[in-house]
Amino acid sequence: MRQKLANRLGTTILSFVFVAAVAFSWLVVPYFVNGDRVLFETGQQVQGERMDDFRTLNQMLTRYIWFPGGIEVTALYASEEYFQFADQEAAVTAYRPDKHIVFFVSEDVHTGWLPEGLPLAKLIVGDRTFESLPAEGPDLVEHHRTTILQFPKYDDDGREIIDENTEELRLSLTHRWDRDLVENDEYVPVESEYVWELPLNIPVELMSRDTFTSIMVFSLSAGLLASVLTPCLIQLVFIFFATLGGMTAQEVVSSHGISPDVRRKVLWLSSCFVAGYIALFVVSGAVIGYAGKEAQLFFANYTRPVGIGAGIIVVLFGVWLGIRAKAPVVCRLPGAETIQKYKTRGTFGTVLISIAFSLGCMSCFGGAIIGTLLIYVGALGSAPVGAALMGIFAAGVAIPFLLAAFFFSRMQGLFEAISRHTRMVGAVSAAIIIGFGLLLITDNFHTVSDLIYPYLGLD
Repeated sequence: MRQKLANRLGTTILSFVFVAAVAFSWLVVPYFVNGDRVLFETGQQVQGERMDDFRTLNQMLTRYIWFPGGIEVTALYASEEYFQFADQEAAVTAYRPDKHIVFFVSEDVHTGWLPEGLPLAKLIVGDRTFESLPAEGPDLVEHHRTTILQFPKYDDDGREIIDENTEELRLSLTHRWDRDLVENDEYVPVESEYVWELPLNIPVELMSRDTFTSIMVFSLSAGLLASVLTPCLIQLVFIFFATLGGMTAQEVVSSHGISPDVRRKVLWLSSCFVAGYIALFVVSGAVIGYAGKEAQLFFANYTRPVGIGAGIIVVLFGVWLGIRAKAPVVCRLPGAETIQKYKTRGTFGTVLISIAFSLGCMSCFGGAIIGTLLIYVGALGSAPVGAALMGIFAAGVAIPFLLAAFFFSRMQGLFEAISRHTRMVGAVSAAIIIGFGLLLITDNFHTVSDLIYPYLGLD
């Protein structure tokens, strides 16, 4: 009898170890992939391609005039397309293209000083002429000077100065640039004009944000897993097992034993859990890809409220799970009898706990996750690329989760152990989930990773 119990216990332990190893199998990726190197190399490739496109766009938006005596003056029209390539947050804050028509005027001379003062500027649109706002730039410099010119985007009647009917923009600049034009030992001001025909007819492929290839997306997914997202996922596995064990105990209690239907429900609930966090990662990748730095500002302002809200949901789910599994102490809470009578497959709750925990995870590790995504996805402004990147990454982690659930449902020893100790399994599962929820609420979520990482050699 004692030998039989020992064999049964050994089989149960080995089964659990095997299932746990499958669930954690994605951890081999950080050991074989140098995440920092992958992210750096991919980032360099992306930035290189974008800079090439940016230089091409600048050439299309720039007009040049050479003046006698060696001074070259160029004027760049900073159109909407220009600001799509530029650092949106810094450029928009500095130049406010939503309120201004912006030009960058550069003066270059190889010898001597540039004429003192900034050029006088006028914008001519059709038969209307507009004076520039106070220009920004140095008055007295040698060799090179850049002047920022801004004109109002709307006229006195509130109408856009440049609309779909505008055929031409003319920028008139006046300064003492012609060194051959001298009167009374002083350079005479000369007027020059720079013309842009509208619409600009910028090639579609130049403005395309689809600079990511499938190989780059896979590389970034591996890089994110290896260097950024591992600590979050380690703790997600614990929540997955706690949810799997608690829901299994609940189904065994509800069905009064182990049956094929119980096994199918366990696989279904595992699929719901995986679908929950995949959906969150896909949506977050799309939002970050689309919103760029606006998403970073949102997380900067709402990280703590999001973490607290997610933590409360996780705690409530843990309590609900313990009550449904008739766990000691928890099942005696007020309203527990009503919850136990309520029949449910647990699908909604499983999806909710997965989303809430993953959202809390992203808020607690928001700086690393959101910042990294912004560098490689948000800067491109591509929602499809962001969604694909996070979707592939999440799906890659989902495979070990689903395999673990499959083997879990086929391990007779594990199911028998759960059926004999449903209340204890429910209590342990509820305690783990509630504990992680409290860590989210108190902003101590990272402490678990800090304890585990040194033993994995990943810190």
